[in-house]
Amino acid sequence: MTRPFRPAIPLLILVALALVAPAGGLVIENADLTPAEVNLLFAMREYTLTYNGYADRLPGWVTGPFADEKVNLYINSPDGVLVIGITFHDRKILQFDAKGRPDPIVTVTTDAATVEEVMVSDQPFDMFRAAMRNGTVTVEGNTLLGTLRTGMVLFGLRVMDVLGL
Repeated sequence: MTRPFRPAIPLLILVALALVAPAGGLVIENADLTPAEVNLLFAMREYTLTYNGYADRLPGWVTGPFADEKVNLYINSPDGVLVIGITFHDRKILQFDAKGRPDPIVTVTTDAATVEEVMVSDQPFDMFRAAMRNGTVTVEGNTLLGTLRTGMVLFGLRVMDVLGL
């Protein structure tokens, strides 16, 4: 079940939040978005702060290949496609760019409902794996290195499925 977007917060407050990231914290650039996109982006920002707190506990074969890379996330919705560039550093999300990142190593494609489901799940890693199995999330390498690293992660996820982990 998906939850609706969080209630709209006045755009000025959202822009102020984007500009006042804690030192060494997450930065969001290019915030000229629709209200629904702003709500999703800030929900993702909130979730990312939690993710970063647990990133070191995730399997290294999942996070390691993209530890210091750029990834573009394409989120399909009835209004179009929101492209969010994500920059990782030391296995943690460092920065969002609401217009995408140049030269990403991989592209992840999904829909807003799946993003919300992963964020609200008590088992987000398992929810992400299920979304990959049912095709609501796809991951494609954009470079040879990205393709190899993506293949390694997909292989690891398949092994987990076969072993019932």
